[in-house]
Parts: sequence; structure tokens; C-alpha cells
Amino acid sequence: MKKLLSHRQVLLVITLAVILFSACKKKVTKDPYADVEGNYFSIRQFGIDQWNTYAGVPFTIQKTVKIGNKTDSSFTNSDTLNWGDEIFKTFFETDISDRKWLGQYTFTQFDDNQEGTHNFYYKANDPEMFTQKLLITIDGINNKVKGIYIETYKKTIFDECKQILYYDPMHTVQIQTDDKPAIGSRKYKVVEYYFMR
Repeated sequence: MKKLLSHRQVLLVITLAVILFSACKKKVTKDPYADVEGNYFSIRQFGIDQWNTYAGVPFTIQKTVKIGNKTDSSFTNSDTLNWGDEIFKTFFETDISDRKWLGQYTFTQFDDNQEGTHNFYYKANDPEMFTQKLLITIDGINNKVKGIYIETYKKTIFDECKQILYYDPMHTVQIQTDDKPAIGSRKYKVVEYYFMR
């Protein structure tokens, strides 16, 4: 009888342990976008596609840098321009195509009948997110990208920085930076690359 009682106690302890562990088990939340295919527009992929399409095509580029009231212009060409550090890095940092950004933006699609374009607009739901706005304008006839407009925002204890980026394919790249440091004066800079073809 004594041996049987200890088996019951063991069985009771095991049962209680199973109940406790199952009650404490972390609830698994389902990813609401698990069944959604695709992602948001990829600036990175678009930039790589543009590079692959036009790499090796020679053209002259006028570069204009405006800092405050001072403007400096120079000429370069497609072979010697530092695309990676000067342009691609800045635009690629704004990419929202990773699936982790799904649900973080409000997406709107609208047509501009006067301009003959389709427009895709992404607006960040959180005012602290880096990429705040992304507008892609598509030609209504040939479905090619006519323009990309991006607004960014970054705030640290040292400064607050806003950027406006614009790309008109094979015509203009513009990078505006408005930097307000915690100490010191505001720095406003506009860099524009104009493709002379």
C-alpha cells in the first residue's frame, strides 16, 4: 500500500507540473502579414535596376552644391562619379522593402489624370521612423517610374536631421539636408546632379 501511494504522489506531481508549464507557456502571436506575399517598394532594387540598365553609358553630369547662400558647380561624368557614397548610400538607407516594415506605413494609390500618372504613396505611421514619406510616380502609358520623392527624419540627442530626396530617372538627383544641431547653427545643404544627355 505504501508503494502504491508514492506512485500516486509521483503521478500527481507530474500532472501538476504539466499544468503549470502549459499555463506559463508564452503565447505565440501570429504574424498578421504571414499570409501576405510581397513587400513594399524597394528603393534598393530600383537603384540596382537603374545601374544595370545604364552602366557603361557615358554622359556628363553637372553637380551643384548649395550650402546656405553659397553655390558651387562642377562637371563630372558617369564614369568618375562616386555613385556608391554620394548617391546610392543615401537613397538605399531609406529602403522600406524589408517585410518588417509591413503595417508600419499607410499606403495610398491615386491617379493624376492631368499628368497622366499613377502614384503610390507610403506614409509612416510613427513620426519617429526614419523614412517618413515615399512617393513613386509612374507614367500612365509606359508604366515606367517618372519620379521618386522621399522624406526622412532622424533625431538624436545631438541633432535633428530632415532630408528630402528626389530622383527623376536619368535627369535629376537631388538631396536636400536640413540639420539642426543641439548646439550651433542650422546647416542646410542641397546637392543636385543634373544629367546632361
